[in-house]
Amino acid sequence: MKLSVKIDCGSEEKARIINEALKIDNERYIESHVEGKYIVAKCEGEALSLLHTINDFFSCLQLAIELA
Repeated sequence: MKLSVKIDCGSEEKARIINEALKIDNERYIESHVEGKYIVAKCEGEALSLLHTINDFFSCLQLAIELA
């Protein structure tokens, strides 16, 4: 199973800051990069594992957005 999400961060600067904050937790699980004002994140795995991975990603994303 594969999953790709595109997150609108409002500006390229904010997207870069948030993506950098997420990279530490993403290592080996989620690949992410910045495309303009968006963060594009991709991951793959078995359904349950993917669910846990993306849940962790969104938890970290929420905190990074609040702090950025």
